[in-house]
Amino acid sequence: MMTISLKKTLGAALAAFALTAAPAAAAPSPEAQLQMIAEAEPLWKDEFVARWDEGQTPYPYLMRFNRRLTHIAVTDLDHNGRLELLVRHAMTLMDISGPHAAGVVDIPIDISLSAYEISADGRLERLRTENGYDWPDLMNLHPLSEVDEHGTRWHHVRTVTVSRGSCFTDNDPSYTYTASYQRVALDHGTLRCQLLAVEKGSYRDVDSPSTCRKIHVSASVFDGDPAHTNMSGRQFQQTYLYQTFDESLLPPSSIRWVSGDELNRDPREALSSSWRGFAYGALREARG
Repeated sequence: MMTISLKKTLGAALAAFALTAAPAAAAPSPEAQLQMIAEAEPLWKDEFVARWDEGQTPYPYLMRFNRRLTHIAVTDLDHNGRLELLVRHAMTLMDISGPHAAGVVDIPIDISLSAYEISADGRLERLRTENGYDWPDLMNLHPLSEVDEHGTRWHHVRTVTVSRGSCFTDNDPSYTYTASYQRVALDHGTLRCQLLAVEKGSYRDVDSPSTCRKIHVSASVFDGDPAHTNMSGRQFQQTYLYQTFDESLLPPSSIRWVSGDELNRDPREALSSSWRGFAYGALREARG
């Protein structure tokens, strides 16, 4: 696996950012782009199984997801002035036969995503996506974490999924979890995803979120250091990656996610509402 340098200085990152921060001069106004996305409904409506044309199954894998958990967000993550439409799909234990413990029912068991972007010629296009071990849960997207030597803007994402343990019983419920420490970037028409580390273990005392605890934790950081393979939870917490994963180079960004139902009900309003909530620290002020 490729070794990834995680130590970035703020000065170098901001220098790289300075070369890439200005949006493309030819990009239409955000309002015009929101209208373009709304008018591209024949493209993005296929993210919603209930809206498929009769006899068509454009993305069969979407049939297993809970439509109530589909959310969308309008962003400009790569700061090129061309807006993106992010779509996040998920399902939880509540979507399969029970019973289920209250402490884990809201943790996804499966996640998928799609990303669209306004192209240089003013059309909404579905982007290629890389799968970094598990699909990143973009609802957990962190503020800008790195700007590499190519000016690519990386964002950290911690994706957690859960499943029933192999020894699960109604009297002794156990659940296993996987936490993928990833970074994602929009880069030349591709949503890139790289796996930095993975943590696995079990949940116990799952009667409520407040009592739920991790046991039998094992983790690996993919930085080329043999000592960072199959670590205990305590050893993992002492690594540079774990201790700095939530840090960011700039003030916190925010992404306003809205439900897929809102998008289908009133595309223009849902898109505008999400975009108004997108803020990117010192780079872009929140719009009222």
